[in-house]
Amino acid sequence: MARFLKASRFLILLPILGLGLAAAIFFVFGGIGLLLLLGEALLNPLHVSHVEHVTKNQFIFEVVEYVHTFLIGTVLYITAVGLYQLFIDEIDFAGWLRIDSTEDLETSLIGVTVVVLAVNFMGAIIAGGTQDLLHYGAGIALPIIALGVFVGLRTWATTMTKHAAVSAEHAEEVPD
Repeated sequence: MARFLKASRFLILLPILGLGLAAAIFFVFGGIGLLLLLGEALLNPLHVSHVEHVTKNQFIFEVVEYVHTFLIGTVLYITAVGLYQLFIDEIDFAGWLRIDSTEDLETSLIGVTVVVLAVNFMGAIIAGGTQDLLHYGAGIALPIIALGVFVGLRTWATTMTKHAAVSAEHAEEVPD
């Protein structure tokens, strides 16, 4: 049974490949779209482009939308990398992308998710299309607050557990 369970971990390669491919699509198409947008912006003042005049806020909003696309791609990529490191093998990455536990993966994803939500809100402000900005902002702020509390409580609990384990070790070392 142990041999079967150990071999079955390779089933995780399917979602890893799917997430990696999805991330690549977000990066490639987002990058191409952003380059085209920047090209149009550069050509428009020279009257080389046939695109109608775009306001500064519209341009900023479109760039922010591409940032949003890249952040979603980043979430997918971090998830793929994290699952690979958890189930298959270590990858020698920079410290922040090294995933040793599901907690590390969750913390990385929460950080990027908070940024995605903030970019969504910033896009709504720039676009000016949201009728009730206070409710929209609260709808974004509440999950960010909940995620912050979740991470804070988890960190506190982990610290307390480690502290208790160290205290127990020291208590065993002291002779009676």
